[in-house]
Amino acid sequence: MTDTGERLRTLWNELLDQPDGGEDRDFFSLGGQSLIATRLIGRIGEEFGVRLRLRDIFDNPTLARLSALVAAAREHTEETGARTSADAPADGPAPLAHSPLRPYSAPLALLQERFWKVERTLPEAAFFNQIMRVDLIGDLDPRMLLSALRNTIRRHDVLHATLGEGRDGPWQTVRPDFTVPVRQREYRDLDETAREEAIRQAAKAEAKLPFDLVREIPLRLRVLRFTATRSAVLVVTHHIAFDGWSRNQLVADVAADYRARVEGTAAPEPLAFTYTDFATWQVAHRAAGGMDAARSYWLDRLAAPYPDLRLPEALEGDDGYRSAAQPVTVSAATMASVARLARGENTTDFTVLLAVFLLAVASRSGTPEAMAAIQVANRRWPGTQKLVGLFANTLVLRAPIDPAAAFEAYLRTVRTALLEAFDHQEVPLEEVVDALRERDGIDPADLLQVGFALQDAWVPETPVPGGFLRQASGLVFGDGQELDPTTFGLTMELRADGPALSGHVTYKADRYPPVAIKALVTAFDGILRAVADDPQTAVGTLITEQVGP
Repeated sequence: MTDTGERLRTLWNELLDQPDGGEDRDFFSLGGQSLIATRLIGRIGEEFGVRLRLRDIFDNPTLARLSALVAAAREHTEETGARTSADAPADGPAPLAHSPLRPYSAPLALLQERFWKVERTLPEAAFFNQIMRVDLIGDLDPRMLLSALRNTIRRHDVLHATLGEGRDGPWQTVRPDFTVPVRQREYRDLDETAREEAIRQAAKAEAKLPFDLVREIPLRLRVLRFTATRSAVLVVTHHIAFDGWSRNQLVADVAADYRARVEGTAAPEPLAFTYTDFATWQVAHRAAGGMDAARSYWLDRLAAPYPDLRLPEALEGDDGYRSAAQPVTVSAATMASVARLARGENTTDFTVLLAVFLLAVASRSGTPEAMAAIQVANRRWPGTQKLVGLFANTLVLRAPIDPAAAFEAYLRTVRTALLEAFDHQEVPLEEVVDALRERDGIDPADLLQVGFALQDAWVPETPVPGGFLRQASGLVFGDGQELDPTTFGLTMELRADGPALSGHVTYKADRYPPVAIKALVTAFDGILRAVADDPQTAVGTLITEQVGP
């Protein structure tokens, strides 16, 4: 194998957690999915200086084929200085010089600016609070652990920045002398049930307590100590500085810093650049026309009219802000069939599940087209994958339905639409919606009717000297807890639960009665089982069989 191949093999095996993936073993059969592919693209950019697209991984899913592609891309870049593809991400940010002892300012990233506008309108709403539970298990040094966390916050400048308005618009100012708000309480002699109730109540209180982003950093802690070897930490963040990807990164960085302190080893390597460097570059990149092509793509792709995806049981009247949830599960046996189907089409489990969800919505709404909003990490540029910050974007996928086509053919339609969307993911959806509203007079609610998400698996335990940090899979406030308002009429969100999936459909309780969502979940389950048994089943048959009274 060539030098390129050997170096790529190391990245491949590391990200897929394989001792040796083998040159001809398929990326998807080794557990690869779009988030791992995103990480692989970023690492390839750092290691080889070439830019790939997600579709390059999908279309070259073996190590041998990908090695040949990377080698050719390196040769092309060296000869011409050009990127591999016009659709590949532009060269990203470079580090800016900042004094570690003095505050410095930067513009807000594009998504941050959108969140800031909402925050200024509803400062007491606490809509954007995120709560991450981390259990501390073992003989850990709490002071050293807190120091590791503080150093990690210092490492990610967006976590110790305050916000404000300037002559040129909103800005964030990074504060070297920041304070981490920490509330601690001892809980002794509690059994497991009482401990979980204490955590639930603390999380419920934190969810309602807004941040003052002008005066406070966007992170605070609540520590519940149960025994000398057992504590729970609620890491409360504002979404303007934190997204789903940031969760695992924050825990990994704290663990690495703590390990270095205890063992006296080298501290984690410096970041290539910070989040505010990215924000500065992104604003300049857009101003220079770097997003014009992607913006044009979305204005064409999302032109009105839109299908009416309301379920037949929808209630009359205006939608309120109340939300409710209906559980969803997918068995391990069904997921095994989904995986086989996905591997045969060089795609991911997510693509199969999304295609089934789109058909389930179409079967209940009776529309000839389905569309759904999906979340993407939007970390295409080398170096961004190691940052804590707000990168995640929302994309709206449209997929026309041909009743005569086999499900496998429809799956390929969804796959193509997904890869095109991923190639144009950098433009904030809100910016596209504003342009469509001005041009076509659309109602954003017609575009954002349903959503779908398959979340990355939680990192269950991160070992550190003397014990480990364990991320909880979620926080359940109780049946009587009112959920945060949802943008969509309904959203299905799934997450790996061992070899199975579990999750829920969150929906507007003033729009739909529970029976409507139960019927949708039943349709989703029925179509998923049918295509797992026979992917050649006609789409029209799948839809018709799920239409209930």
